[in-house]
Amino acid sequence: MRLMSLSTAAGGVALAAALLGAPGAIRASRSSAEQELLAAQRSLISANNRADLAMVDQLTADEWIGINASGFIRTKATLRDEIAKRGPAKVQATAEQLLERQKEWKVRIYDTVGLVTRLTAGDHGSRSWISTVWVLGHGRWHRVLSHETTAAEE
Repeated sequence: MRLMSLSTAAGGVALAAALLGAPGAIRASRSSAEQELLAAQRSLISANNRADLAMVDQLTADEWIGINASGFIRTKATLRDEIAKRGPAKVQATAEQLLERQKEWKVRIYDTVGLVTRLTAGDHGSRSWISTVWVLGHGRWHRVLSHETTAAEE
């Protein structure tokens, strides 16, 4: 599915930065759009934990770009390969347990674009801040960009 074309990772990061400062963000109680976006993000976290390639594929746009904390860029194809090679997390957690390891959620909706930032507990590496840009198309949210930054030690 072709939702948005991001020609470079830098362009995607610029989009995310612009969204953070854009007026009109929904900040009060959770709207139905925010609830749907959070449900998509939670489904993605759970699917990644289980190495459910079909669900990860369904929630990820074909032109998705992922930038990890080391600065390496991944595509949807390389993500599939990594998940298949890694397999399910060594410790399988319930959906509730996975969410407990995700802290400080920040959610913004701008028409058909959503931004989710969260602090992870490091189930597949170090504690990280992960920001994901989502686009609403054909009635569903699809992630188009993910960026990870190693969290500072507390």
